Amino acid sequence: MHDPSTRIPSPPISDDEQSIDASRCANGVDVEISSDTVVSLTARTTAETAGSPARFETSSAASSSSTTVSSPPSELPSATSSTTTVSSPPSEPSKPRSRQRVDFAKLQSIFAAESATDNTDPTPSPSLSSLWYILTTALLLAFHKEKLIADLWTYLAVNVARASGTNDDDHHHHHLLLTTARHIREASLKASTLVGFPRAINALLTLHRAIQSSHPALSTVLQRDSSLRSSPWLSPADKFNRGMALFQTIYDRHTPRVVSTMSSCSGGDLTHFAIQCIYGELLAENAIIGDLETGMLEFVCCLADGVAPQAKGHFFGSVNLGATRGQLRGAVLMAQELARQVRVPCAWDGGAAEEHDEGDEEDMDEWKFLQRVM
Repeated sequence: MHDPSTRIPSPPISDDEQSIDASRCANGVDVEISSDTVVSLTARTTAETAGSPARFETSSAASSSSTTVSSPPSELPSATSSTTTVSSPPSEPSKPRSRQRVDFAKLQSIFAAESATDNTDPTPSPSLSSLWYILTTALLLAFHKEKLIADLWTYLAVNVARASGTNDDDHHHHHLLLTTARHIREASLKASTLVGFPRAINALLTLHRAIQSSHPALSTVLQRDSSLRSSPWLSPADKFNRGMALFQTIYDRHTPRVVSTMSSCSGGDLTHFAIQCIYGELLAENAIIGDLETGMLEFVCCLADGVAPQAKGHFFGSVNLGATRGQLRGAVLMAQELARQVRVPCAWDGGAAEEHDEGDEEDMDEWKFLQRVM
């Protein structure tokens, strides 16, 4: 990567360029500036040519140009020539931009502490231990910080090594790394329909390069994975049915109203696309990330993106899928802390209030549903 602080030194100035040969001319002044370009200024004012335009001639090693500029006649005839050398000060090297860092340990601690308030079992379940970084993956994409996925992977890989107490050659350690990588990859893929497909592509490429660099053997295994969604055992009807089942679980008794609204505003296409493609093809696939994790992923993406109506729907959808009060509160607090660290506003707590008009208090009312867990 190019370091902007690195300057390419200019070639040394030759003796010919440093010496100035001042030539005399009748009633004229020659000024030569010694640097990369030599500028010769000749002003000739005589009685015969009084009022004639002064001529500025610029010459350089590559080209020469002549520009005529009108100026009043000089009243001070001169019989001498003077020469002035002006040296430009060396430019200051630009400072490299500091790399943005995220305290992932703090995010993990926040989510674990809040989630623990709902669970008397001191040993977290595997889904709970992975849920925080699945949601963090989605939040990074929603905050447009998908390049930080590489740092998330590095943090998790180090933690896996510490937790297993083994090296990369251990089978258990390898399995944990593989599971973690697949979780991040699947979370990026599922978040694509909520945060934007290009951001998901960038996140997946960033993760792939990070794993390839740190764990090349693991990268080889991941590249051999086959698609979960191109299975010949699932027909289009099967995918529609599983999509509709997840959709109905999320929206519960509101399902008919939501379907009717989507159909009426899109000629029916939005309903078909949402249930058949987004839910049936993508979100309802639960081999790696289950329905609860998927529902909360949808919620934090809408939360971070500042779309209150959709965030509200997926907030209650997460409840319908089994999310606890502590998990939802932990997700909101984790999103708030990550937003602070990457310096982006939080729409739900008035973090961008200075950018709002006076009438935007109604927008804050849209987020009142969060008070149920805060």
